[in-house]
Amino acid sequence: MRNVVRSVALVVGGVAAGFALAHFMNSTPRGRAAFAAVNEFTVDFTEAVKQGYEARTEAIYAAIEANEK
Repeated sequence: MRNVVRSVALVVGGVAAGFALAHFMNSTPRGRAAFAAVNEFTVDFTEAVKQGYEARTEAIYAAIEANEK
């Protein structure tokens, strides 16, 4: 039980420190630029995953239709 409490405390402390660091970083122009780059990458990545998923889904449905005929 003691180890669980310690682990939870470390995780909560790490999350709090991360939020504090992100807030400090976002208050500088260089930090805002870094977050903008991360956000741009995230949007591009999620769009690529979405397009790949949709293309694969269409290919699967096309294969199913071809087999049904």
